[in-house]
Amino acid sequence: MNIKYTQLPKSGDVPLQGSWLLVQGGEEHLKRLLVERLRGQLLAADDAFNFDLLDVSENWEGVKDSAEQSKRQPTRVDRILGLAQALPFLGSGRLVIVRNVELLPNDQQKKLAIGMATVPSMNHVLLITGEGESGKKPAKLAADLMKGIEKTGAVYDCSPLTEADASEWVKGALSAWKQKIEPAALKLLITRAGTELRRLGVETEKLSSLVGDGNTIRLADVELLTPKLAEESVFHLTDAVAARNAKQALTILRELLEEQMEQPFRIFPLLIRQFRMLWQTKVLLDAGWRPNGDPHSFPQAIAMLPEQNALSQIGGWLGSRLASPARLMSWEQLASAYQALLECDMAGKAIDGVPRQDMDLALEMLCVKLCR
Repeated sequence: MNIKYTQLPKSGDVPLQGSWLLVQGGEEHLKRLLVERLRGQLLAADDAFNFDLLDVSENWEGVKDSAEQSKRQPTRVDRILGLAQALPFLGSGRLVIVRNVELLPNDQQKKLAIGMATVPSMNHVLLITGEGESGKKPAKLAADLMKGIEKTGAVYDCSPLTEADASEWVKGALSAWKQKIEPAALKLLITRAGTELRRLGVETEKLSSLVGDGNTIRLADVELLTPKLAEESVFHLTDAVAARNAKQALTILRELLEEQMEQPFRIFPLLIRQFRMLWQTKVLLDAGWRPNGDPHSFPQAIAMLPEQNALSQIGGWLGSRLASPARLMSWEQLASAYQALLECDMAGKAIDGVPRQDMDLALEMLCVKLCR
């Protein structure tokens, strides 16, 4: 059984199947919430005798990982299966939670898959994948183990939320407090807070406390209470650049410098990062990728990107935000943009005989050049 977190009931029991359960995906807050729900559902809160928590990323006393050493001493999988096979002590079942399961060597994962059938039906083994590295596709479990859990157990997908998922989550949270939010206010909240659930939850709770029970959160409330990020203004600036609107681009830049009190040497790296993401997004768009799709489905395009790429951002909620300006900008315009960024960097540092400029002025000249 495969089920997404957003498909689970918001309250009550989580659907179960078999003894083996897997919680995976990149949204760590969702994973923590789900693990807490499953633990409360499967085991009494005070039943410490029938509960074991293991973490593959930590050292385990008395176990070995190499094939040669495991001939003389038990492996991690032997420990997991031994705990899972034990009969419960004065309880209705045992629960074994294993974190960072994907770090088990491939041969041990296969051994775990073989041992799945030996676990008594009253016991449960809850496997949890780790966070993974930013910009890289999460590590997969061994095929045998994954297939076994999908066939006889349950797989819960806690992937990062899309903008639509995050919007529904906010509306659901507010509904529980008998509150509503205007569409424009919701859009701005997602733009400023993003779709990472912990931060989004904090900002939603702040707004809820501001307006009070039974009221509606309006655009002015979000503008007042939710911090305006420099990244948000940089997005608007690159939109203006893509549309070749120099007046609007300069207006946004001056707002960053004068109203938001951002330092020029902080704005410039954000602009560089933004154009790197636009370039990578355009590579994927040219290969046929579309926002909300999985970028990893286009390996030939990924091969053209640097190893430290922005796939995690492009493949998440930022994808649709980046796609629009990336479509508007030609490759010639992007090439010119990189040249303008280089000239701005040199002017700020007085490199190779380029007269040193005040960085505020250098950024203004950059905006004009980008819009040409």
